[in-house]
Amino acid sequence: MAAAADSHVVVVSLRKSGTHLIGEVMKALGYAPFGAVRASGDVEFADPVQVRRLLEVAYGPEEAARLLRGHDRTALAAAFEAVVAALHKVWAIRLGAPTPLSLPGVPGVDAGLVGRLLCAPEAADFHLLPGRCCWFVHQLDLTAADPAFLNTWLDTGRPRIIFNYRSLPDILVSTINFLVRDAPPDRPDPVGTFPDHRVYRDILRSLPDMDARLHLALTDPGFPGMETARRSLWLLRHPAVCKVSFEELIGPHGGGTSIAQQAAVARIADFLGNHTAHTATIAGQIFNPNSFTFHQGRTGTWRENFGPRHEELLQRNHGDVASAYGAPAVTNSPACYGP
Repeated sequence: MAAAADSHVVVVSLRKSGTHLIGEVMKALGYAPFGAVRASGDVEFADPVQVRRLLEVAYGPEEAARLLRGHDRTALAAAFEAVVAALHKVWAIRLGAPTPLSLPGVPGVDAGLVGRLLCAPEAADFHLLPGRCCWFVHQLDLTAADPAFLNTWLDTGRPRIIFNYRSLPDILVSTINFLVRDAPPDRPDPVGTFPDHRVYRDILRSLPDMDARLHLALTDPGFPGMETARRSLWLLRHPAVCKVSFEELIGPHGGGTSIAQQAAVARIADFLGNHTAHTATIAGQIFNPNSFTFHQGRTGTWRENFGPRHEELLQRNHGDVASAYGAPAVTNSPACYGP
């Protein structure tokens, strides 16, 4: 695994745009994911100096020294994880990103730690978290994100920002399928505690079929993800943001191509200063049907569900956004609705 030059990265990945795919890429490039994607297994304490700094900001110098002097790695890991969870909440606030009340595998957030970190000037440093970190969020709204963070990024280009997106009609179909299906009996409810997801799950399940659900998604301005897609267009247009799409990353397993997949991985690696990554090897490993929110993992599924009326609604209400994210133009041809 070849290390990239940039140690801290923000990935903005629209919901239902294959966040697990870009997550696999970042992990393969040596980053520990936090936020909407979480690392599995033990936390790697790569730099004792960085760990000490983080613990001192969160707990104070005396408690940090006590934790580091002790031989109880379990207690140290628990304290570290508690700070990471609090930092996730802090940066969710600073980045203007909504967070669920709980995430599978994420410890409960200590409100006291969150308050302490929000008030600590040192916690405003995005590089406070030790090691090589990648923060995943589903939006970066210019009207909601912390101006200090945005101005630092505009002045320095750091942390690096990667934007992952998908064709808008495929996002709609994937969101509907995600919300209406039942969770597997052996896994947590993937909808979690996002209020908008829970509200629209109830609404969608009350409708008789996909036709009615698509009509709702295309006409209701509050449908999850639609306004976020519009407010995220700046990421697609800004020259300092690395852009990558689901259609590129999914590869041949999901209707894409190996060439596009490898090119996308290489573009990410180069953007992060990693010019020695084995991009073909990484590309071949990122398709993961065992991902927590994985459903079909294919491009173009909208064609199996959209009819002429849905296409007209898409163009009328969201045509500019759909075009920006690569949706095909209206054809009104029945031939385009087959698999």
